[in-house]
Amino acid sequence: MTASKTPNRPARRRRPIPKVTSEADPTFDDGVAEAITNPAPKKGSDLLKRTFPKLDWIVPGMVPDGCHLLIAAPKIGKSLLTLDLAIACAEGGKALGVLKVRQRPVLVLDLESGERRLQNRLASLLGDRALSDAFEYHTDPDTALAVLHTFLERHKGRSPLVILDTLSGVMGSRPRDMTQFQHEKTTLQPLQKLCADDPGASIIVVHHNRKSKEGDSVDASSGTHGLTAAVDGIIALNRPERREPAATLICELRDVEGDEYAILLGVDGWALDGRTLEEARRNAMERHRQEKVAKQGDLGTELMDLLRLHGPMTPAVAFEVYSRDPKATATKQGIRNALSRLHRRELVSKDDAGRYAPMGVTPELPELRVDPARAGNPPDVSTSDVCDVGANPTQATQGTSTKRTTRRRRR
Repeated sequence: MTASKTPNRPARRRRPIPKVTSEADPTFDDGVAEAITNPAPKKGSDLLKRTFPKLDWIVPGMVPDGCHLLIAAPKIGKSLLTLDLAIACAEGGKALGVLKVRQRPVLVLDLESGERRLQNRLASLLGDRALSDAFEYHTDPDTALAVLHTFLERHKGRSPLVILDTLSGVMGSRPRDMTQFQHEKTTLQPLQKLCADDPGASIIVVHHNRKSKEGDSVDASSGTHGLTAAVDGIIALNRPERREPAATLICELRDVEGDEYAILLGVDGWALDGRTLEEARRNAMERHRQEKVAKQGDLGTELMDLLRLHGPMTPAVAFEVYSRDPKATATKQGIRNALSRLHRRELVSKDDAGRYAPMGVTPELPELRVDPARAGNPPDVSTSDVCDVGANPTQATQGTSTKRTTRRRRR
């Protein structure tokens, strides 16, 4: 009986460890080495003496340069909105059909649609017009970030604009040793730094919102606050009814006081609901007022009609007028509570005598506030054709800011 022989296995090779030479060690002069080993705070007085470039607006008066997160529900037109903006910026035309924008290099990273759908959308938006050579696109998610870096480096100093649609195409899987907050923040922070290093450069990152309706536009983003904390601004596209053309665009920004604008979806894409930004802001406020009125129920709506018909009334007088209707069922206390709810929701006003009156006219809107330390004078947005967009403002200019004179409205 012979013993079984084990097969000879080849010896396992170990990968050689590269030797660290002295040439690989970084060398610094004494000043830099001291700053690294013993960092010291800077003086605030020196900061106040510095000058910074003013804002270079993507859409004058609405969206400044920087890295912004555009959030919206699926299939309501967010890709169409960014594509329309990209065409306007590449041509130097008008965004939202009204606002004049400056021509700049544009890169669209369409990581979901594919070339066929992108071609159809471009043809639909352009009509008989030719597409500008300043418009470039890319559709491969695996190489999207590399193309983005190359594009921004190639057009540095020319205020390039990049549309990243959508964030999920470049997000990647989360490492086990990293929280979801850290993973999302570290994904967007490098993009925000690219914009900070080149004043005028802009990146708009398209992302989905969450299903929950709680919170404001900042809380509407799907995921954690790591996304919203890493960007310069958040743009929320809200379209209550998917089959209706009316929508609102909410801009929450770091350097500029954000606001809300009414927009409409037509056959030619998205357009501002108004001839000016001021009118679009008023229309957005009026929509919110009408939505509040619609949610008051039959009693609140009837009281609003009575106030419009008979003028200011106290709760007692309102109950007397209301009870003349044979179908009236509310009590005096119910009328008092209903008027109080209307007042809390800013649908009616109340004077010192306790009389309620309808607020049918949209209140005067405050002016946009711009940070004077960085922004300089905001562009003139009072006309329908905003042309004060200039060249890339890499040289800092002095300016003043116009602060809000009235309290900010509730959202």
